[in-house]
Amino acid sequence: MESSKKVLVIDDDAHIRRVIEMKLKKRGYQVTMAKNGQEGLDIVLAQQPDVVISDINMPVMDGRAFCEKTNELKKKRPFLTIMVTARILPEDRDWIDHMQETLFFEKPFSPAEIMEHIERYTGVQ
Repeated sequence: MESSKKVLVIDDDAHIRRVIEMKLKKRGYQVTMAKNGQEGLDIVLAQQPDVVISDINMPVMDGRAFCEKTNELKKKRPFLTIMVTARILPEDRDWIDHMQETLFFEKPFSPAEIMEHIERYTGVQ
């Protein structure tokens, strides 16, 4: 069953991008991938995904900078952002609470739990 919902996966780790891509495609989502926040920002502007899954620690533009740049865009066209990372102190992730429609998961994360949030947000079952 093909969905018209688009998901962008941003992570500098090709293995993680691939695992998430396979889970999403299995559920029928259209998936685009980027290696850093700058590539991700370009894709958000061009393709307007419904959901973005992004790592925080990446080269070129990290996940925090990506989130801050796209937060303003969400006022005109909302989309869900799911931030993931393996290494972050609780006090270093307070900024996430100030981002619109943004969730946080620590690596290793449960792909099933992330899928639940995506399906709830997009209305795709």
